[in-house]
Amino acid sequence: MSYSNADTGSKPADPYKAANTDSPKLKEKEGGGIDLLFHTNTESGKTDDLKSDDTINIAFLDSNGQWASISGQASIETDRETIRKYYSPTLKAWLGDLGDGKHDGGPEDPRIGVIKVHAKTATYAVTSQTRLGRSYEVAKGTVTGQAPNVNQLRELTEEELQEWRNFSS
Repeated sequence: MSYSNADTGSKPADPYKAANTDSPKLKEKEGGGIDLLFHTNTESGKTDDLKSDDTINIAFLDSNGQWASISGQASIETDRETIRKYYSPTLKAWLGDLGDGKHDGGPEDPRIGVIKVHAKTATYAVTSQTRLGRSYEVAKGTVTGQAPNVNQLRELTEEELQEWRNFSS
């Protein structure tokens, strides 16, 4: 059940979503992997946070107003085979070499982990107009009270993401 404090009758409570939702079939539009991987220092506070609550949301925004929001479950992978598979030498710049022969920022450094985010849902918006066109839509919405049509909004459910995992494996 979602929170709502407004009775809007038969009109959508979120006119932006109603005006911008795009709903193509997942296999027709999306490609590549769904789950996200991030390097981490296992000694950082974020790993403690994930141990106490592994439910996460990650959001991205670019300068054109396009964005993505991914919700899911995170796990911390410390298996050395996984670390070696995704290791990048640039990690040395972030972890440093402690000079003890063990904590050197290399692939065997026990501080290096991988945060794997198993995506449950994803929502993204792709800009459908130029900056001038989006400005016009916002101005028009301000005058008319109608939601501006500035993006193509797409919501991917847990079932759609699982369908894609099954399809691409």
